[in-house]
Amino acid sequence: MIGLLKSLFGRAGTSVGPQEAMDRTHLGAVLIDVRETSEYACGHVPIALHLPLSRLRSEGIAALDTLRLPADVSEVLLICQRGMRSKIAQGLLSRDARRRYVNVSGGMSAWIAAGLPVTRKP
Repeated sequence: MIGLLKSLFGRAGTSVGPQEAMDRTHLGAVLIDVRETSEYACGHVPIALHLPLSRLRSEGIAALDTLRLPADVSEVLLICQRGMRSKIAQGLLSRDARRRYVNVSGGMSAWIAAGLPVTRKP
């Protein structure tokens, strides 16, 4: 039962706020948006890569490999709308020892509230 809950809600892991997440991208961390395609298209962080949680659930870590992250990337920040799906993604990816996976607490809602950059389709 505990294993099921961990897979649904993610394992305990590190979380950072939006400003710290932005600061970490300047130090080489990669930001991945795990929202679905329609949500991502409505507005996302300009530097974010896109990998929907549904794909991570079905393909596992292999889905992450399709992004072809540079070998020297040691930290991956995960963002969704409010922080729950990115926490689930963090739990799914925690088996990957190559990198540290960090949840962006509050997700895009907190990112926008902090006044950080967002790309929106006209």
